[in-house]
Parts: sequence; structure tokens; C-alpha cells
Amino acid sequence: MSHFSRIRTTFRDRELLIQCLREAGYQVQDGGVVRGYQGEKQVDFVVSGKGGYGIGFVQNTDGIFDMVTDSWGVAGEEKKILESLRQHYPGISREYAKRLVMDQTAREGYSLVSEEEQEDGSVRIVVRRWV
Repeated sequence: MSHFSRIRTTFRDRELLIQCLREAGYQVQDGGVVRGYQGEKQVDFVVSGKGGYGIGFVQNTDGIFDMVTDSWGVAGEEKKILESLRQHYPGISREYAKRLVMDQTAREGYSLVSEEEQEDGSVRIVVRRWV
């Protein structure tokens, strides 16, 4: 019996999430299967190691991606990837949010005035648009 866990995230934009994961140093493959102790799960994309267990992402009906993995079956390199993702999740989430804001404001005709990282780790972005 497999022990797949689905971990809820706040990510909706697939391409932006893949880009942030790759820039954080992860190998991301489109589509695929995540192996478990005694089973497999089809996923939308996977952050994988050499053993094939990996960590997958599946989009829910509400458009949000869940992280899918068999935390009991994961070992070796895949366990390191899982622990690394858990550790780097706040930074990936912050970069994802920053890029999401920048993409949306650019689409609406705004340009970047300044960007500052605050003491608490948040990012202050100032944009403007000439009318």
C-alpha cells in the first residue's frame, strides 16, 4: 500500500511555478509519474531524482497545485529533494508572488520604480503608470 501525501500550496500559474523551481536549482520534468512504496500517481509535472520517486505537482479543480509525494517511500536523493523543497518553500513562494505581481502590473501598463527587501523578508514593490 502506498502512502501518498497531497500538500496544499498557493500556486496557480504552472509556468511561473516551474520557472521558479528551475531557478531555485531543481530539475523539473513536464508530466510523468511519481512512484510510491507500492504504487504510482500521474502528475502534471515532477521534481525528480534518479530513483524515480520524486515529488510531483497536480492541479486541482480550483486551479491550485498540490505537491504529491510518498513520504514513506522516498529515500536517498529523493528524500534530500523533498527536504530541500520544504526548506526552500518560503523563498520559492516569495519569488513566485513577486513575479506574479510584476507580470500582472506589466500587463496593466505599470513600470517598476523600486523594489526593496524588507527586514522581515517581505518585498516592497513600487510601480507607476503614466496616464
